[in-house]
Amino acid sequence: MISLIKLFGIGIFIGIANVVPGVSGGTIAVICNVYDTLITLSSLNLARMKQNWKDILSLGLGIGAGILLFAKVITMLYTAYPAQTSSFFIGIVVGSMPFLFKKVRAGLPTAENGAAVSGWLYGTLGAGAVGLALMLGMFFLQKRGVQTAAVVTAFSSGFAVKLAVLGAIAAVAMLIPGISGSFVLLILGVYPTVLQAVADFNIPLLIPIAIGVGAGLVAGARLIAFLLERFPAPMYGFILGLVAGSVVYLYPRVCQPIAMRAVSATVCLIGYAAVSFFSSRDTSVSME
Repeated sequence: MISLIKLFGIGIFIGIANVVPGVSGGTIAVICNVYDTLITLSSLNLARMKQNWKDILSLGLGIGAGILLFAKVITMLYTAYPAQTSSFFIGIVVGSMPFLFKKVRAGLPTAENGAAVSGWLYGTLGAGAVGLALMLGMFFLQKRGVQTAAVVTAFSSGFAVKLAVLGAIAAVAMLIPGISGSFVLLILGVYPTVLQAVADFNIPLLIPIAIGVGAGLVAGARLIAFLLERFPAPMYGFILGLVAGSVVYLYPRVCQPIAMRAVSATVCLIGYAAVSFFSSRDTSVSME
């Protein structure tokens, strides 16, 4: 029972992360050692879902609760305390980097052939550079104004199809540790609409979003799992580059008095400590 409650809490944390642009629910899943469970849930692997249905149900309910119950809370916090809220999530992102670096090192082959190891190492460094460049590119694209898209609350068939397609793209991004599905929606110009639809329980718009997200999760989960299994070091190097680049987007560019800067630094430290605590504990769930 304690394990199921813990999984539900981790699911809430993952759901909250998916609401925040720049923070990856996949990264939180990796940190908390439930990424295999998340992939199983997303890929609809019926055999493994039947075998571990309690764990998967607890995690899935937690993710849903985190998204549905905290959308308004996150919106209010960003409105009232933008610097402090951003600082907390910066702490989470920075706190995940040592853990991801360990994943990169664990994925490198240990062979007597130095040339082969060097090739993997250079490939991993290159993948990390690509991930960092991609995140910085998305940041500068966002700075050019794509985040100012208007909120749409009225239903239309054409817009519903658009929401479904973009929801599928964001869902695939959500599964990749280091990429934020919300950030992708922000770049694509529909994040304000999706967030408002969730906050208002706008069912006509939520249905196509849910259909798109479901399709994206099923289609992307197996591919991502395959890549992480076959090419762990380059994939985690790519992820590490994405995570490092996300700090640029989250940095609170708000003028603050010295006292408020101290508060922001403290909140950032709390986020870092929380992630360090989770990543140092054995919270893994066996999916054998």
